[in-house]
Amino acid sequence: MILTNEIYKLVLVFMYSAVATWAVLPYIMERCRRYKYIVPDMHKINKPKIPVLGGVAIWVGILVSLALSQFLFLAKSAFPLGNLFIFYFIVIIYGMYGILDDIFHLKNRHSKILVLLVLSLPIASLITSSKLSLFGMSLELDGFYLLLIAPLYIMVVANLVNIHAGFNGLGPGTTLIMLVSAGLKSYMVNGVDNLIYLMPILGAVLVFFFYNRYPAKVFDGNVGAFLMGSALGAFLIASNLFFFGIVILIPHIITFILDTWVLVLHRKRDVEFPVPRKDGRIVPPKGMEYKSLKNVLCAWFSLTEVKATWILWGLTAVCCVIGVIWF
Repeated sequence: MILTNEIYKLVLVFMYSAVATWAVLPYIMERCRRYKYIVPDMHKINKPKIPVLGGVAIWVGILVSLALSQFLFLAKSAFPLGNLFIFYFIVIIYGMYGILDDIFHLKNRHSKILVLLVLSLPIASLITSSKLSLFGMSLELDGFYLLLIAPLYIMVVANLVNIHAGFNGLGPGTTLIMLVSAGLKSYMVNGVDNLIYLMPILGAVLVFFFYNRYPAKVFDGNVGAFLMGSALGAFLIASNLFFFGIVILIPHIITFILDTWVLVLHRKRDVEFPVPRKDGRIVPPKGMEYKSLKNVLCAWFSLTEVKATWILWGLTAVCCVIGVIWF
């Protein structure tokens, strides 16, 4: 009976976020168009102008869900409300940083790293173990893990989610797959205890995905990518799923390695978008064929945006299955 009551609360927190995101998205899209927060969809022939700050709707969904959760957790509950707010303090701050990046186009990478690392420090209060275990071997890292590795992990995951996006539905789609698999793995390891952290972001991202999938009506922007990435990273750390997170992020890690390699090789920071052909195929610019995993797929197999996105979703899903089974 107690377990059923807690699951009921989880569903409500999820629904709060989903409904709020669904309700506010059309308004945010209209405001973005009115105030010219729009960008061309570079992977379409006609390059339609798309609202770019749609991730604000995810932010609103999370905030509404947290506010309404007060009514559910006033009585004694298995889910500590204080921990939930600590968790989403990190996520919301990442979202604020994403908005600043979207509006002011922050360029200093070293400042980004330092700021986001500091903002991730509260995760230490949610960590129940500073021991890393893999295949029967374990290593106790104490404060080094709590105050450096864990915050750095969240920052890296947030940036990986940001850099791996690009095609319609790719960022929210892969993040949705990873969030669901992380929730399943956490349930297998910890029961329902940590699932409350997942519900606000999961509800918001699920609704947003249907607006962002091909053909996209709205983009998430840096604000959305940082919200999704920080929530995923923080959940993996809070649930003690460090190595599981590395496995499910393998496609994202590959994109980061490719992007870094091309940056070093060509010493170019300007973004060069793949060129869409009349038949829908995406052709990466010369020299940029290996800038990301999506570019590699399009260069090797002559794929359309939709097909490449489905393949990338599939690769993430395969990594998630491997992580759930073996890690």
